[in-house]
Amino acid sequence: MSLAQRSDADRRRQAAKRARGRAFVAITFVPVVLALALVATLFTDVITDTVSWQIVEPAQTTASWSFAEGFAGLGTWEHVVEMELEARGVDPSTILEDPEERRKFRLRNRVELLWSLNGERLRWVVTNSRDDTVEDYGYFEGLRELDAIRAEVGEGQELRLNPWLDLAFFTKNASRTPVMAGLGNALLGTLWVIGLVILFSLPIGVGSAIYLEEYAPDNRVTRFIELNIRNLAGVPSVVYGILGLYAFVRVFEFGPTVLSAALTLSLLILPVVIIASREAIKAVPPSLREASYGLGASKWQTTSRVVLPNAIAGITTGMILAVARAIGETAPLLLVGAAAFIPRAPDGPLSTYTVVPIQIYSWVAENDVEFAHVASAGILTLLMVLLVLYGAAFYLRRRFERSW
Repeated sequence: MSLAQRSDADRRRQAAKRARGRAFVAITFVPVVLALALVATLFTDVITDTVSWQIVEPAQTTASWSFAEGFAGLGTWEHVVEMELEARGVDPSTILEDPEERRKFRLRNRVELLWSLNGERLRWVVTNSRDDTVEDYGYFEGLRELDAIRAEVGEGQELRLNPWLDLAFFTKNASRTPVMAGLGNALLGTLWVIGLVILFSLPIGVGSAIYLEEYAPDNRVTRFIELNIRNLAGVPSVVYGILGLYAFVRVFEFGPTVLSAALTLSLLILPVVIIASREAIKAVPPSLREASYGLGASKWQTTSRVVLPNAIAGITTGMILAVARAIGETAPLLLVGAAAFIPRAPDGPLSTYTVVPIQIYSWVAENDVEFAHVASAGILTLLMVLLVLYGAAFYLRRRFERSW
């Protein structure tokens, strides 16, 4: 083969190699595009489902007020209720100044800022649990057929563009009436459970990681423990639920309480916390430890003042990601007795409770189409909480990241 022929053959091989490289990049890029498309579809579907067009026949009055008329800062609720009671011909003081009557009114009525009411934008109304929803349309369906829907609105009825995710959604309790349903008690239950989970799992998880990485001897027992911790991280969450039901609910007799849920979820995330913390500690260069020993520091001084401060970014990130997983868990909490409805907000570790994922699960199981909008509002709330946590993990990682 001549020199020119060899040169042509090399160029063809190089061109073929580059083509295979481009094809490989394209193949690996496709899953990324699919994943982003799926996430975008999920968000779009959930967000649009939190808004619906409704034809409603009000049980009380058809009174409504513009945003400027009803808005009064922190006193907006009372201001709108006063106007509503006056429109009903009731003296507002008989309800607003009587604690029991005020509580009953809150349970049966909801102050809402509708995006559109009979074609007028941003109107304050007081909806009632006895309002009759004649028809319910999705957001895009309502936009496409808005003229036909307007023609369907009868005498005494209203066409509302109802945003189900509003401030009242976070203060209302669960209810059998969709318009009265909210996440209030579920949010408090989630805060109680996750607060205790952090209280239990942070010291135990980080302490275990420090011992295994800095103090434990390299023998069969240590390797056996390490292997089992890694295996436990892959155990399905429902198995932890069965363990929590037997150990905490029945043997220790904590019952279906916040404490049982927190201990069960702590067991669930402990392997993740230990593994993440160990990896963060392991990433600290040995030269820093040696320099500390060279200055006369003891083992615990080196660990507490050199190793841990340099591993804090990885430990914090791992903890946040583990907590984010715990917030979204449903299966183990169903087993340890989370309730779909509780009349009062939990006020201690031994209170009965519900959490956001359980509340969403119960709404999804309802037959009423309006509960689908309520469930979407709950899902969007949960997604936003998770996004905030992931954002915090990313920020902390970047903020305290160190390179050696």
